[in-house]
Amino acid sequence: MKPLKFTVATDDGPMDIHLAIPARVKRRSAKAIVVFQEAFGVNPHILRVCDRLAAAGYLAAAPELFHRTGRGVQFGYQDFEKVRPILSQLTNDRLLMDVRAAYEFVEGRSDVDPRQIATIGFCMGGFASALAACHLSLAAAVSFYGGGLARVRPGIGFTPLLDDFSRLSCPALFLFGEKDQSIPPEDVAAVRTRLQTLGRPHEIVVYPDAGHGFFCEERASYHAAAAAAAWGKTLQWLESQLRPVP
Repeated sequence: MKPLKFTVATDDGPMDIHLAIPARVKRRSAKAIVVFQEAFGVNPHILRVCDRLAAAGYLAAAPELFHRTGRGVQFGYQDFEKVRPILSQLTNDRLLMDVRAAYEFVEGRSDVDPRQIATIGFCMGGFASALAACHLSLAAAVSFYGGGLARVRPGIGFTPLLDDFSRLSCPALFLFGEKDQSIPPEDVAAVRTRLQTLGRPHEIVVYPDAGHGFFCEERASYHAAAAAAAWGKTLQWLESQLRPVP
């Protein structure tokens, strides 16, 4: 499926959004998922995620969070050092600006039920999905190996979300790999403890033998069994949380 592309305005300039639409969508009936990219751009992997969500019946929208650098910005999975300067400038406030713009674009579509919008994100997008869940009116959120949730990461502009979790207003699913060297067990434990203390609706799943980026088939860290289990869990989570509202 070739996604459609739209452009929305932000205070920092135009931002393109890639859209995958399921078949047979009626007015104000679609359940929508905003899909947040890894640190490597809205690349073929992220577009395939959008296609898979559309095939499952969801309208999927992937905003280009690197729009301040240019349109269609992508990097190879071995080029993280080229990405680092961009991430050093992408603060929580700037990211929330983009997250909100993408949400409002989806919410304003005539084919979307505005009460049935969720987010899903990977890597830095996992952070963005959690950030969205703390500041927007979502039905649900999914975060795949979101880095920086619990501690500051050197050279990265994001700041931890442990305080923001007090504003979490929708059920959130967090998926991690047990062997993720960039997200140690103590970070996962800090997220779990904070959410439990606050009494916020959530679930945390840690997949044994899986590392960072385990869901992406283009990465050396791809773990087929964990990826399949995590996708099944994600679809189950979305189905359980995005129910028709009378």
